[in-house]
Amino acid sequence: MLVVLLSWIYISILCTLAGIGILSFAKNIRYSWIHYIVAGIVAITVYVEFFSIFAKIGCFAHIILLTGALSIGYLKRQEIRTLWSKYSPVLCSWEGFFYICFIIFIAFFTSRGEFHTDTNIYHAAAIRLYEEYGLIKGAGNLQLHYAYNSSYLAFASIFSLNWLFGRSLHTTTGFMEIIMCLYAFRGLKDFKRHEDHVADMMKVGILFYALVNTTRIMSPATDYAAMFVVLFVIAEWCDNLHEKENETIFALLSLAAVYVTTIKFSACLLVLIAIYPAVCLIKKKKWKEIAGYVLCGCVILIPFLVRNYFISGWLLYPFDGIDIFQAEWKVPRQYMLVDANQIKVWGRCLYDVEKTDWPLSKWFPIWWSHQARYERMFLGGTALAAVLQFVIVLKRIIKKQELRLHMAVLHLAVWGNLILWFFMAPFIRYGLAFLFAVIMIAAGEYLNEKKSGFYSILTGGFVFCIFVSVSPYWDQYITDAGVFVKHSLTDPYYILQKDYDVCEMDSYEINGNTVYYSVEGEVNSYHVYPATCYGWMLERSTLIGDDIKDGFMAK
Repeated sequence: MLVVLLSWIYISILCTLAGIGILSFAKNIRYSWIHYIVAGIVAITVYVEFFSIFAKIGCFAHIILLTGALSIGYLKRQEIRTLWSKYSPVLCSWEGFFYICFIIFIAFFTSRGEFHTDTNIYHAAAIRLYEEYGLIKGAGNLQLHYAYNSSYLAFASIFSLNWLFGRSLHTTTGFMEIIMCLYAFRGLKDFKRHEDHVADMMKVGILFYALVNTTRIMSPATDYAAMFVVLFVIAEWCDNLHEKENETIFALLSLAAVYVTTIKFSACLLVLIAIYPAVCLIKKKKWKEIAGYVLCGCVILIPFLVRNYFISGWLLYPFDGIDIFQAEWKVPRQYMLVDANQIKVWGRCLYDVEKTDWPLSKWFPIWWSHQARYERMFLGGTALAAVLQFVIVLKRIIKKQELRLHMAVLHLAVWGNLILWFFMAPFIRYGLAFLFAVIMIAAGEYLNEKKSGFYSILTGGFVFCIFVSVSPYWDQYITDAGVFVKHSLTDPYYILQKDYDVCEMDSYEINGNTVYYSVEGEVNSYHVYPATCYGWMLERSTLIGDDIKDGFMAK
């Protein structure tokens, strides 16, 4: 726990400094602490992705990052003093005491527990590849999961600090959780004084999502990071919508949506929110600002696409609709299609790629039957929230109230992602932030409405049914957290964090180079490198040259 807490202090300092440096280019708005930290997370991630194209993420990469952050700290020392004077009094209040207790509580979970399944399959091993090589051309031929190329693993790798401690820290997801929860707590503090509660309810959604992931928060899981950023973007969008009406924030949130795309490409349609700031800027003919935001979006996206090319030979893996490269390390189309189909059928609980083309009427009943009771009720609550939202909008149309473009664009992005999620890979955890968004936005809109007569009874009935439907979901994870605490109190992780799991690995020689593979099934290891879950993938692959750095290609 102690090392986790120290790690978070260090990460927060570097992210804040990086964010101050980045946001200094947009000077027409006063930013809060969360804006600086999120901007810093994006900036550091992009830096690591660019750096990894040329070299490994080790001591030298970290020294450059630290030097840059300290330089910003010196140049922007006045802004830092102002920021410190604004927030430091909170530390000496009961509010600050609550925050400190909460941080310690989350540090307990971040120091021990179980790893996310995918962490033992490829997250940890992919971080090790960042640390040892930066990238390996054709790494997708070694294990297809490496070709997913989530940018969040770049962020996790720079703060792994294996080169310094001789073991990897995996504290970044816990860091994401505490900053998002502190943002939510801080925003909900004046709930009663707020005239609009949509942003408030989205912040409640952040807290509920944190509850869902608490027992596995030590995993550098790409799902968790993506969903936290999605919830933040939507919450801040709603906050800006009703409180500030500032197009700069809308544009910056659109850039954050581009960043989400590089973490988890299945959340890519969140970028549809960019329609609104684009319309505003075009109306005002702010061509320089438009060019600047487009350039920033490209800077965020380009290293992700370049890494895709080197790792898999495809621009977007596992999507074969854009086939423009013929690199010798390219993952063969037939392998990629099998992988894409496996994602789809596993999400539908079919577990057989031969069933990929089954129609909705055939696979939906099977998928539904595999959901736990509390998950079915949660999905039912989401459906009820969608109907409630429709009723609210219908009432506004009948009363000829103004329909807001910024809110319409947000709904378009949320529902676009939900439709994509449902038809591509409907694991609930893949779309959980968007499911929460439907419920919380509807609840916030209900709280905003002036209600009377039958309309009051109708909408109140919907809210009651939604509350009943989602209650088993919260109860499930509250119980899990309580049981976890009970069984983990005696674990010896109050100083050091639990290390990555160790699994039995065997080795295979390719052109005199040792490559490791698992003998325990679908698990991988952080502790040896390069490694794969699947020995049979080694049999169908070979090295491009005489060294691992030359990359892998299919035989």
